[in-house]
Amino acid sequence: MIKLNLKRNETRFNNTESELLALFHASATGKSNKVFRFAKVDSNFAAFLPYLKDGAVKLYLYYAVVANNDTGESWYSIDTISKKLGATERSIGNWNNQLEDLGLIFRKSTGKKSKATFVLPLTGFAVKMSFQQIEQILGELNLYGANEYTRVFGKVQSVTKLYVKGEVADTVSEILCVHLQKLSTASAIVLNRVDTFIYNISTTTNEDIVKKLLTFESEDKVAIVNGEKEIMLGKKTPSPLQCFFINDSLKIDDTAVYEIMSQLTDDVDISDLAHITI
Repeated sequence: MIKLNLKRNETRFNNTESELLALFHASATGKSNKVFRFAKVDSNFAAFLPYLKDGAVKLYLYYAVVANNDTGESWYSIDTISKKLGATERSIGNWNNQLEDLGLIFRKSTGKKSKATFVLPLTGFAVKMSFQQIEQILGELNLYGANEYTRVFGKVQSVTKLYVKGEVADTVSEILCVHLQKLSTASAIVLNRVDTFIYNISTTTNEDIVKKLLTFESEDKVAIVNGEKEIMLGKKTPSPLQCFFINDSLKIDDTAVYEIMSQLTDDVDISDLAHITI
């Protein structure tokens, strides 16, 4: 068989909102996310109980039970749900509004009588995707601005580039990571926070940068990297672009990125970190 090794066209999202929610749900509930409690109803849901009507709690549990296990999605009409729960359609509508306002579910029109209802993750996670997909998400969903989608995905908090020692000797992995944060509030009280990190990974090909990073001698596990060029994401230039060198050889996966970024985006003091100029 003749193999020409032609590069395939980049796969784009056909339905960005639905496919991204499905991808997020799979990553949030997957085995790589050790924070998840391996239950459809996350333990963080308990924080919402004092602010929910009893009917809204019952409706949320219904969605959790009937949701697709891979995407968190269900497609039942209000008429069907009202019969299942023994409540009026008006009550179901009011409870849906309360669940959406608190960031527990997201409902999307499907062009039919029923709407698609997504049970949203309540714990943080990281998910790998292509650079083009990250650009598409930020640009198409306008996550830099305040619009309806921020209720689902939150808002961009920061853009970070990580340089990490590769598992293969004398190599450095380059990770571009966008930090999204969604807050659920009631009466100005924060009930829950979900930190999502969408990232892309590649191998650093600039030999000068690799040499400078690998010759860094310190017992510190992290250093600040200066001299990185600006990048464009979703037609915007992140400012400032934070760059760090992780001074350890790691296997890079969703769990590793989540653990690293959770520490870097916590309220930590980085003023004493060493600097590497590239």
